Amino acid sequence: MPEGRLHSALGRSNLSRSMHAGNKPELPDSPRLAASLGELHDAVLGLWQGTLGRIVRCVPTRWTAALATADGWIFAKTRLGARRDAAAEWRWLHLLPLLGLRTPAPLAWLGDGGGKTMLVTRGVPGRPCDAWLAEAAADGWLPAFTAWACREVAPRVRALHDAGLVYRDLYWNHVFVSDPRAGGEPTFLDVERVCRVRWFRRRWLVKDLAGLVSSLPVDVPPRLLLRFARAYWREPLRSRRRWLAAIVRKAARIRAHTPRFG
Repeated sequence: MPEGRLHSALGRSNLSRSMHAGNKPELPDSPRLAASLGELHDAVLGLWQGTLGRIVRCVPTRWTAALATADGWIFAKTRLGARRDAAAEWRWLHLLPLLGLRTPAPLAWLGDGGGKTMLVTRGVPGRPCDAWLAEAAADGWLPAFTAWACREVAPRVRALHDAGLVYRDLYWNHVFVSDPRAGGEPTFLDVERVCRVRWFRRRWLVKDLAGLVSSLPVDVPPRLLLRFARAYWREPLRSRRRWLAAIVRKAARIRAHTPRFG
């Protein structure tokens, strides 16, 4: 997508005025809802109140609950504070598909005015790519995974960067697919940190690419890594040696980092 078109989309992205849900009073202050929740109203309310769903991820000020419904799984990410992060994630869930990056379908963004927010999305099919990578290495189809990643992931990351954006949380466990051997389209999760950068842009591009390298759960032959790099740059790598060296150094630093919450 041309960057001008994305700018236009960004200018239209105040979705709160046009995406309210129904007028049911049981829901808390709900500045942004994708549409009338209909039969999902009670499910979303139960997730908000903590009476439905099971926790699948939790850190002190943020947790995610999953709930099976008749139409499939839905996931609710609750934050205490960090309302700006919730707003950013809601925004990018709508805008990134305009660049060709599929994201979980957004359902609702709720807030109580006191710092608590909850963002609800539909579940996505498949498994994270780090799980697929481990299976591919064990079963001998890493070249097939690489071919899929070159065809489906590298061009989408490049489209993001060409639009002046960076992911800042680009790891293989944040990329889901039904089955790379069947050529499925990837879905990108945890998009709250996506942003537009104007300063030190090269540094942030290196970090995104290093995030993919650092999150490889298995050893991948260098020739396969270089194949992905060529697919990203869409050109021979002779002029990219400094970039490649910077990516390798940054990946090593990311691997050495101690996770904040283990």
